[in-house]
Amino acid sequence: MGLNVPWGKYGIHGTNRPHSIGRHASHGCIRLLNPDIKALFPKIPLGTRVYIEGPILGLGEGLPKTLVRGDRGSLVLLVQNRLRAAGYYHGPMDGLFGAGLEEAVKRYQRDHRLKVTAQIQLVEYLQLGLWE
Repeated sequence: MGLNVPWGKYGIHGTNRPHSIGRHASHGCIRLLNPDIKALFPKIPLGTRVYIEGPILGLGEGLPKTLVRGDRGSLVLLVQNRLRAAGYYHGPMDGLFGAGLEEAVKRYQRDHRLKVTAQIQLVEYLQLGLWE
């Protein structure tokens, strides 16, 4: 089964590595036990909405991920949203960390007297109100 989001397409599928379920072992696919996906597939009509719940920054696995150009996902979308609201980012809200977001991050860092790294690290998460 497929899951489409603004920053890409991901699978909802079985795995022959059940120990990987619930871990950061892929680039975004949702893995289930093979018997579970076989039972689920015939019950899900095409176009069914999928809601993923949980802490936006992960399950207490330490510090949030450092975001760099080329990253994609919901964290990037959150940063785009915060930087747009602050007047720094004017590009598409697509969850893709591209050149436009990189320039916005550097401007934000300069204006807030942060080290200009073009990355989103803990200090930027704190400044943007995404981490407490």
